[in-house]
Amino acid sequence: MRERHICFKFGTVVRSILFLAFVIGMVLYSASSAYGQTCEDGQYSGMTQGSYNLGNDEWGLSADPGGWQEICTGSASSNSWSSTWWWAEGSGTIKAYPSIYRGWQYGTWSPDSGFPVQISANKPLPTSVVFDMTGNNIYDDAYDLFFSPSTNPSAPSAEMMVWLNYSGNRPAGTKVASGVSLGGVSGTWDVWSGNVGWPVWTFVRNTQVTSFSSNLQPFIYYLAYTTGQLSSSWYVLDIQFGTEIIQSNGENGSLSVSSFSASVD
Repeated sequence: MRERHICFKFGTVVRSILFLAFVIGMVLYSASSAYGQTCEDGQYSGMTQGSYNLGNDEWGLSADPGGWQEICTGSASSNSWSSTWWWAEGSGTIKAYPSIYRGWQYGTWSPDSGFPVQISANKPLPTSVVFDMTGNNIYDDAYDLFFSPSTNPSAPSAEMMVWLNYSGNRPAGTKVASGVSLGGVSGTWDVWSGNVGWPVWTFVRNTQVTSFSSNLQPFIYYLAYTTGQLSSSWYVLDIQFGTEIIQSNGENGSLSVSSFSASVD
């Protein structure tokens, strides 16, 4: 009789645990469905979110074929999104750049982007972003803009990055200027110049931040008119923001963007 009683109690506990797990699963599923989140983990998979595109972009996957990464949509009203990854050390090179972009990306365009825009038009390019990083990563959180003499090229002819937050990584090339101030842009910036198959310039903020609201036009003006390194007859093709990941040091890392905006004014 006692054994039957114990079995009955054990069975009741198991059923209760299973029911609780079911309820929790349904709650999480309902929350996910209500939130409308969609995730992709393919090497070059992407999604449209309002006037923006999201890209997983594991372009350096061959340097760490055992790595993993996904990108997930968020709220279209705030253009929130997130990415989670696990990248071992591999070759110590950049593995991926999960990002949101408006404009051009290797022949793919986001909806109603306003791009391309000619550099000589000096159009304001307002943007804002609020983000958070977790994990022990080697990375940089950065804007990425592409340029070309063509309005719809198959590949970029030049590139500009704006680093806001970083750890353990360094830009391509060499530092060519330090403590540069740009009109209307907060902070001071070191400028790097390199080549990745095309010229790339990187502005590294001297004081790191996890939120930024500014016009990106002064960065372009500096390259086109102050230093004369970028042709003013060329076109700005996009505004993109994401994180370049080298490794996550044996644990999962993530980027969470709570809000983002970018446009041609």
